[in-house]
Amino acid sequence: LWQIFIIYSSGMQHVTHGLLLIAGVCVPLMLGTYLLTRSMAEAADRRRAVRASFFALFVFYCAALVGALIISRVDYQAFAETKAAYWKNFDLMTNFNPLETVRLYINAIKYNYIGMEIPLSNLVGNAMLFMPMAVFLPCLFRPMQKLWLFALTMFLLLVAVEALQLLLACGSCDVDDVLLNLAGTLIVFGILKLPFLQRLLRQLYLL
Repeated sequence: LWQIFIIYSSGMQHVTHGLLLIAGVCVPLMLGTYLLTRSMAEAADRRRAVRASFFALFVFYCAALVGALIISRVDYQAFAETKAAYWKNFDLMTNFNPLETVRLYINAIKYNYIGMEIPLSNLVGNAMLFMPMAVFLPCLFRPMQKLWLFALTMFLLLVAVEALQLLLACGSCDVDDVLLNLAGTLIVFGILKLPFLQRLLRQLYLL
């Protein structure tokens, strides 16, 4: 158990830092919303307050995603040179073969030839990165409660993110990123369809 903990913690530093950042915003916002709604007598007022706070959290999450995946990665001072180098090494910076990168990372974990942090943070981090979308979109936008529409929207969004990274030369364009991101969101979407969680979301004025 201790070895598992060491492997997990050493290989998940980037994910852990991201979760701590989100928690640093989520916890105060949720606590403030709870205290605010306690002072409201009408259910409609409580619902509006909760949904306004939830939407604010959604905006923060989207801003954090754009900053982490796009803005912080673009080399603005040497964009032309960076883009030229990126396209020169196009084969190294892209992958259009499904599950190829996943197999590479699994082998890296199995044989431990590049350490645990890179493969774990990429596999688990990519699966977790867009998971909050499975909560935000169905709760804020009623049509997104349909599986096919949610899956299609997420697929198009994830493809757009990868295409933007390719165009701006600010990250690897990898089909496995799309698959891992999509798998993570669909897992959470399915879990939140459990009846007791649906009831809980309604009690919290999120549905």
